[in-house]
Amino acid sequence: MNDQNPAIMAEAIFNIGAVTRMTGIPITTLHAWVRRYGFPHSSARTLGGHRLYSEKDVNLLRCVKAQIDQGITAHQAVLAVEKMDREGRLPEAHSSESYRPAPSLPASPAGQLQLAEALYQHDLVRADQVMAEMLAFNSPEDITLNVIGPVLAGLGDAWAEGRISVTDEHLASNYLRQRLLMWLVTGPPSRQTNPIVLACAPGEWHEGSLLMLGVLLRRRGWPVAYLGQDVPFADLAAFIQQIRPEALVLVGMLEESARRLAGWSQWIKQAAEKPLVAFAGRAFVLQPELQSQVPGLYLGDTIQTGLARLEESLLK
Repeated sequence: MNDQNPAIMAEAIFNIGAVTRMTGIPITTLHAWVRRYGFPHSSARTLGGHRLYSEKDVNLLRCVKAQIDQGITAHQAVLAVEKMDREGRLPEAHSSESYRPAPSLPASPAGQLQLAEALYQHDLVRADQVMAEMLAFNSPEDITLNVIGPVLAGLGDAWAEGRISVTDEHLASNYLRQRLLMWLVTGPPSRQTNPIVLACAPGEWHEGSLLMLGVLLRRRGWPVAYLGQDVPFADLAAFIQQIRPEALVLVGMLEESARRLAGWSQWIKQAAEKPLVAFAGRAFVLQPELQSQVPGLYLGDTIQTGLARLEESLLK
């Protein structure tokens, strides 16, 4: 005798095969989530004992998958989606024929504040929760520009003003750096083209803006070869000769490292085929006269401008 709640049975209409086709989540993964997390919580079964899923279950699963696709762990994604479901903040479920992902919304200043507070308090578990909640409704691009960027800038100011210690700054900035590095390797399929090389000037250790540009490029389908901090020109020239990139982006945040960028052409010209070379950095914003001293394409004063100028040059 089937003693399940009739209302639950009426809503639960999809078998596990249909759910796999609708969500793209493998059957083995669906079984694993039920075993590990009891998720989703629907208890409806067929007379033969097979699990059934409702439209709401499918919507919950799609939300979890969307977060996992952005780099969140399955456990954190499930916790975040369950919390948003309890608070009534999930996008409305749609039928399988008309379903479209919820549009990305601008990240709110509250997200910046919550993330910064969690990092200042060394509460990385809370920081993970804040990130997971933001990713349910915001794209990595939006979070990169409107949350991580301002938080990184605030960390630098707080350290310079003595409001946080070196260890506080390092813990927080490395947490954000790890998030950006993860998005560098979890973007959409890359275009069939040689990579864009991203490197800091020799002696330059401030890589936050370069990492952010790398994430935005990857999210737009560009392959990226990220070299990061303090890259000597001799090694960079040899690397470029090997991989023949579409473009090379150099960053100098401090005046000293920005001035070093003026010498890149003495090394890169040795490469068999010279790529498009572009440069940017805070030093060029604060001292615009430095822009004319460095050969190549100046990407502008903001990351958004730099992304647009770089893509425009590459697509000519």
